[in-house]
Amino acid sequence: MEMPEDVRESESGRDVAEKEVKLQSERLKINPREKPFHLHQKIPSPPSLTKLWVSGKGSPNVFFLKTHKTGSSTMQNILFRAGERRNWTVAFPRYSYQFAYPEPFSRDFVEDLPPRADRFNLLCSHTRLDVGEVQALMHPPTVFLTILRDPVQTFESVFHYYQNMVPAFQSLSNHSSPLPAFLEASSHYYNAEDISNGLARNPMTFDLGLNPSGEEGLSSWWPRELERLNRTFQLVMIAEHFDESLLLAQELLGLDMDELVYVRLNVRHKEEEPMAKELVEKIQAWNQADVQLYRFFQSVFWRKVEHYGYVRMKRELAAFRALLRETAAKCLAGEPVGPEITADELRPWQPGSVTILGYNLKPNLTSSQHRDCFRMVLPELQYHAYLYYRQYGRDMRPLPTV
Repeated sequence: MEMPEDVRESESGRDVAEKEVKLQSERLKINPREKPFHLHQKIPSPPSLTKLWVSGKGSPNVFFLKTHKTGSSTMQNILFRAGERRNWTVAFPRYSYQFAYPEPFSRDFVEDLPPRADRFNLLCSHTRLDVGEVQALMHPPTVFLTILRDPVQTFESVFHYYQNMVPAFQSLSNHSSPLPAFLEASSHYYNAEDISNGLARNPMTFDLGLNPSGEEGLSSWWPRELERLNRTFQLVMIAEHFDESLLLAQELLGLDMDELVYVRLNVRHKEEEPMAKELVEKIQAWNQADVQLYRFFQSVFWRKVEHYGYVRMKRELAAFRALLRETAAKCLAGEPVGPEITADELRPWQPGSVTILGYNLKPNLTSSQHRDCFRMVLPELQYHAYLYYRQYGRDMRPLPTV
């Protein structure tokens, strides 16, 4: 498959990353497991979905907090494509692909504005939230978005993906049943004082800038933090309702429906075996802050859907999913495939602990079709490196060596 010339200039991005990472509804209904979770006090009304930009002044700026193993790479790809199409100025990390994660976000971690740009329009690379620092960087109006996923599925995915990187997980890399073993003796493996273990407990809460080292203190301060987050984010997407979330985001961002088409990116190959009930309960107990976070924002999410309109949502979901099927049929050579049979330029980075799937495109696409399809399946690191080169005219800087 021939790589588009404009992307080919930065095709070394994936190789650079590999070296660096080694261093570093018939009707919309809530099913019984998704009933809104209510704290003891009333949840404040979510921010309005009214578009945040002034009529005639263009789209708002966008901050997307890219949480780990929640479907965030797919959303990032949608935003990258929108940004490229609309010539947005992207806030990139000064080094590599992340904003000095797991340190809290700082403006000092951001690459300088390119010539002739007066502000950043999009920030969507991995970072740990510091609201004040983000607000100081991103000029108003800026829409704040993030995404959450069922905490059990999130932690299971985080554990296996980062098994060779997170200190709390590393010693279990050769264990026959590493996840149950970790949960059985978590205090033996987990050191809360090591920030590198941030993803080893309540990873979504950690990404949102909070750090509950234990669950016993949640009752006193946790409700206030949830309310603060709800005031901060105009939309918290729910991975299990990704399409509905995109339609809510579309209204906030002023995107066209055809700009929302996607394929699931950064997905690992795994055998579909249901987790034992005991294991599910242990994961929930270990990640109790994430459980409460997710349930809180489920409730907020369904209130937004209600405000959007169930009949309208049903109608637009049908149209959007028809468009997704049409796009997949046009672009994709088949189902997701392993790295050994993925075209070089479309091969996702492999963490070593799991296999990440990618896509091949159909042959004989027109030039226009190939451009659009190629970007839709382009893995995160390659797209990141390409957009950086496009914006600055140079390759990304690697992480400084110690």
